[in-house]
Amino acid sequence: MRRTVYPLHRLASLLLLAVVAGTAGPALADGSLTYSADGGDMGRLEMTERWRGGALRTDIAGVEAYMLLRDGEIYSITSAGGRVMVMALSALADLPQAQGTQSTDQLKTGAGLAMPSEVQEIDATGEMKDVAGVTGEIYEISWLDEEGASHTDSAVLSDDPRLLENQQLKMEMSNLVQGQEANPLLEALQEKGLAALSFGDRFEVLSLEDHPGPEGDFLLPAEPMDLGDMMGGMSQ
Repeated sequence: MRRTVYPLHRLASLLLLAVVAGTAGPALADGSLTYSADGGDMGRLEMTERWRGGALRTDIAGVEAYMLLRDGEIYSITSAGGRVMVMALSALADLPQAQGTQSTDQLKTGAGLAMPSEVQEIDATGEMKDVAGVTGEIYEISWLDEEGASHTDSAVLSDDPRLLENQQLKMEMSNLVQGQEANPLLEALQEKGLAALSFGDRFEVLSLEDHPGPEGDFLLPAEPMDLGDMMGGMSQ
């Protein structure tokens, strides 16, 4: 299978694709979630998120890299020529020259998708639907994007504790990537104690498991690179 290597700023933007939310509170349940998401100009993507304690790992099918949230930092882990490279997202954001023509603001956006800036209505329909073996209720969600255009999407929402724990960590990761307050839709769903099994044609859960995998998958495989020294060496 062909695998693709994306620049780090593109990998960071992938984290914003699933318009889902978490609920504040103590850890609920470790697990694993695989879903399909609209990647905008990157096409349809399949992503797997596994979480253990306060760590969240995001793998994207076909991409030779993964993201790891742990200890309040997001790391990008890639492998090239047999060498494992670990980069802290916060360090990269401090080096706009490392992005070429990409600015820090572009690092905070999605991948060509309209993102919610205001939630207008979240209305329950009373209809139930099973997604990946989990029963949720169908809601109609009306929202405005950053350009002021209105959208209405059907979403299947659930209070499954595994989804809630996943979305709590996902919100933390999203906040770190964006460097600003959480997406209004995330906050609105958070207040309701619900998480998404599907959202329009953007996001759909494919599987939800109780087991996160080996503990070692949530450890850094190497020390983070010093990007300041690396960029300094390249400029000489």
